[in-house]
Amino acid sequence: MKSTIITADSVSKKYKLQRNRPLTLHELFVKGLTGRLKPARTFWALKDITFDLFPGRSLGIIGHNGAGKSTLLRLLCGLGLPTEGKIRRFGNISGLLDLGKGFHPDMTGRENLLTGGILNGLSKQQVVALEKEIIAFSELEDFIDQPVRTYSKGMYLRLAFATAIHLDPDILVIDEVLSVGDHRFRKKCTDWLDRFRAAGKSMILTSHDTDQIQHLCDEVLILEEGRLDLLADPISAVKRYNDLMQQRTEKRAAQLAAEKGSSATTFVDSGIRMGTREATLSDVRLFNENGELNGNLDGESELIVQFVYDFGEHVTDAALVLGIYSETDIKCFETFVVSFATELDTSSPKGLVRCRFPQMPLNPGKYFVNLGLRPPDQSYVYDYYWKVHGFTILKTDGDGLSNSGVVSLNPSFSILKDATNP
Repeated sequence: MKSTIITADSVSKKYKLQRNRPLTLHELFVKGLTGRLKPARTFWALKDITFDLFPGRSLGIIGHNGAGKSTLLRLLCGLGLPTEGKIRRFGNISGLLDLGKGFHPDMTGRENLLTGGILNGLSKQQVVALEKEIIAFSELEDFIDQPVRTYSKGMYLRLAFATAIHLDPDILVIDEVLSVGDHRFRKKCTDWLDRFRAAGKSMILTSHDTDQIQHLCDEVLILEEGRLDLLADPISAVKRYNDLMQQRTEKRAAQLAAEKGSSATTFVDSGIRMGTREATLSDVRLFNENGELNGNLDGESELIVQFVYDFGEHVTDAALVLGIYSETDIKCFETFVVSFATELDTSSPKGLVRCRFPQMPLNPGKYFVNLGLRPPDQSYVYDYYWKVHGFTILKTDGDGLSNSGVVSLNPSFSILKDATNP
């Protein structure tokens, strides 16, 4: 029987919820009479988590913010002990839990990578030997001897990621950090992780990007309110994760509807609109550069998506998701804004947003713009439109080719007269 590299056996973690305010006069009076206060409340961040990770396998952990993901990763890395149960680790483990947290702002990038390597168990000579490789991966050759307080957020995170992954661990633990840098650098990180897996090493990953989870993981564990809901293959787990979000949304929508004395409707004339409506999207419009709203585009035309957001009385922030899907529900593209208020630089509870796509390089067919708002912790859905707002990519004059798929790549063929001397 193949031995495990990590075993979690009935792991639970309990926290005491400490007071964050001064005692009231009544509490002081009761304490003076009895010599004690009402005991602090306890909170079980994890309860009875059991799983095995085998060498060469990758485990994804998903769940809404607050479900216990980060707590579990910290315990797996040895940063704290379970209240109940045991964790057994066999091999060198490196955790990317809070990139760059140990960096000193007044030290240079080079000094910080040296310190970080030593703190993770490497000798000075070992870190120096890796120095050029780390700097090259981070692409910070021109800035490595500048204080990190002068770095942009992207530069800071690139150096932290490059430092962490070059410690040659047997097990790599990653907590929501694969959004480092631009698309090209993220692709570079993903390629490195593919090579890491191909070398027979193990990885544990959390991410809200379910495509990333499905690409990188062999199994996926779902945490729901600190408990293990499911441990399954990535496709089954992601489906269950989406089902759980819909269940929480419907439950909350029903509660709010009961309070208001109204019913919650999730179906509309075309497609589905679901959510609690605590924050809403409305007046969604699709048009091209000429302002035309007929819903027809060619692949080289731009697409503009415009909508009104309204946070209502009680919502202060939300996450925005906007995707392009085919008629058969294939995801062509999706973008995710973690914090609507921060990333879109707005403090207004209501406003008009416009998203521009310079072109739509898609094959002819029907497509939909699916978009919505979620709470920052992503535990349910405020408002989401699925297959409501559609557009059609028109077929242009043919060139004799029969194309399939989603993306239009416009290939061309030519015949060379002399095949032996092209």
